[in-house]
Amino acid sequence: MSAGVGTLGNVFGFLPGLPGPDDLRTLARKVDTARHRGVPAGCVLELDLHTAPAETAGFDPLTVLSAGGRPLTLRETVAALHRAAEDDRVAGLIARVQIPHAPPGPVQELREAVAAFTAVKPSLAWAETYPGTLSYYLASAFGEVWLQPSGHVGLVGFATSALFLRDALDKLGLQPEFVARGEYKSAANRFTESGYTEAHREADTRLVQSLYEQVRAAVAAARKLDPDTVDALADRAPLLRDDAVAAGLVDRIGFRDEAYARIAELVGAPVPSRDVDTHPDAPPRLYVSRYVRATTPRPGPRLPGRRGEPAVAVVTVHGPIVNGRGGPSPLSLGRSAAGGDTIAAALREAAADDDIAAIVLRVDSPGGSVTASETIWREVVRARERKPVVASMGAVAASGGYYVSMAANEIVANPGTITGSIGVVTGKFVARELKGRLGIGSGTVRTNPNADVWSADEPFTEAQRAHVEAEADLCYTDFVERVAAGRGLAVADVEAVARGRIWTGADAAERGLVDHLGGLRAAVARAKVLAGLDPDAKVRLAGYPSSSLLELLRPKPSSQPAAASLPDALAALAVRSVGGALAEAERTLTGVQALWPGIVRF
Repeated sequence: MSAGVGTLGNVFGFLPGLPGPDDLRTLARKVDTARHRGVPAGCVLELDLHTAPAETAGFDPLTVLSAGGRPLTLRETVAALHRAAEDDRVAGLIARVQIPHAPPGPVQELREAVAAFTAVKPSLAWAETYPGTLSYYLASAFGEVWLQPSGHVGLVGFATSALFLRDALDKLGLQPEFVARGEYKSAANRFTESGYTEAHREADTRLVQSLYEQVRAAVAAARKLDPDTVDALADRAPLLRDDAVAAGLVDRIGFRDEAYARIAELVGAPVPSRDVDTHPDAPPRLYVSRYVRATTPRPGPRLPGRRGEPAVAVVTVHGPIVNGRGGPSPLSLGRSAAGGDTIAAALREAAADDDIAAIVLRVDSPGGSVTASETIWREVVRARERKPVVASMGAVAASGGYYVSMAANEIVANPGTITGSIGVVTGKFVARELKGRLGIGSGTVRTNPNADVWSADEPFTEAQRAHVEAEADLCYTDFVERVAAGRGLAVADVEAVARGRIWTGADAAERGLVDHLGGLRAAVARAKVLAGLDPDAKVRLAGYPSSSLLELLRPKPSSQPAAASLPDALAALAVRSVGGALAEAERTLTGVQALWPGIVRF
């Protein structure tokens, strides 16, 4: 009998102890999280904003490896915050807001989403320091703003500086020969001028003034301050902790653990700051990136003969506009260019799809090739004949970026979007003197007088310059007239706001170049209205063109939808990569990639 008891005791010795209250709570949370499809009830979303979310993610293995996964795009982040505001499982939001540099437009889109969340649920921003104006501007949309003791609030306003290389180029023996249409068209000024021209200074001055006016008004409204008070604070900034709290810009001084304890208190689950990461009663937390994966709607399979739910196509034009297919550069996978052929094909595909009710052309581009921009413009005109097209401007939609947008039914831009720049620039560098100094000889054999018109060995002849100027005149005239036609304006009225001048989205709206102010979300709502749908109707967003690895390996063999064979795709990718690498290397050596001689640029 005693042996039996001993055996039974040995058996129980291998069993774990009975679960305690903490274990049961942990188990219950896991069950609840599984029941709610990966989102625990009462959770606090976490967002780490060391940089602003990018417009597109694309295929960039270096970023994936360094960031521990594909980073969230602006579109995903904004959509997730709006979903979370209506999600009963989400109780609050805490974010580290420490963005040193970012374009104003995307920050405004993100801030609008944060403000929408804050209107219905607790939110808190914290930072070791707020390094710049836009960083604090974004933080001011949260319910509470926290600052670490040694940090500061860098609400210092805006400044822009330009680099002028003309004197240095003269010393080197490089002669810039550029032709611009529009006295505000300043893209080549860094090469042709020794300082600001009056027009260049005027445009830059108004640009930073407009951005500052937007930030001042938003911060004043969010922090319940007079705009004049914000002005005075900006004159004294950066502000240290005591001044920031006394001025009403910061609610509390504290560290991360204290900020997390505070958000737990705000959502109704107070815990001591020392136990904020381990206390069993602390609210569960979830990164926004995980929330995106758990909650992003995924379309189900389409049944034959049955139409799917209404969809809005989002065709993204991201990066400089170039001829051909564009895409990521072989030498720098994180950079991308918008290929005229690729965007045009995407527009044709979206226009032909009966399930697509409307098209949103999302533009984040400083411009590029005239002919590639014209190719995209033409497809926008054709798409409009079949369904509504709304242009949505991101960080920048200037020059060629405005060209591809101007034919849309409506244009939506963020107040801080950089747009306009309706003008043309083209030209080359003459390196004859530099080559002579270096002892480099060169010669040319030609069949016709203009065969070497873009040669770096000789300046334009009088006849060649006349031809280049005539081409610039033609491109500029077409640009202005097409803006007038697309926007329903008189040519004279367009000319008054063109001449190569850049505007913020807010200033562009006042001058008839933009219809509405807002981000992608606002553009989609306008597209739904123009398509006869309710602005709040649920629609599927279909992204074009695809930037997946599969699409890179399976390019289409023709301009009609069709699948390419894998061997053909691999061969095309190899040829494109080698050719692109050679072209990239050649252009990088010239130092003028943005103004490659022989290509007229917007």
